[in-house]
Amino acid sequence: MTLKEFAENTNLDYEGIVARFCGMESLVIKFLKKFPDDPTFDSLTQAVEAKDYDAIEKSAHALKGVTGNLGLQELFAVNQKIVDAVRSGQYDVIPEYFRKDQEIYDNVMQCLKELD
Repeated sequence: MTLKEFAENTNLDYEGIVARFCGMESLVIKFLKKFPDDPTFDSLTQAVEAKDYDAIEKSAHALKGVTGNLGLQELFAVNQKIVDAVRSGQYDVIPEYFRKDQEIYDNVMQCLKELD
């Protein structure tokens, strides 16, 4: 799968991320391929399971930063919703947002396996 195909399948901000990496698609791919090694999603999963709202906020905020820097807009947006939910005390919506986060994350991980 090419980077453009990956972008279409994951709603990656193709133009933005390529510009951020000075037009070097190979560098974008290099950093995207490192994303599965980031432990933040696992930390978020554990925090959600434990209903540890401080840890949820911290992990979702960190994941939002990582995904924003990589142009992964959907992951960025859903993690922003999780952060906002914790900060506003709307704990009841977190499981729904996290399910969406898991779905998007799984799609990104699958697409990364096919990225050339």
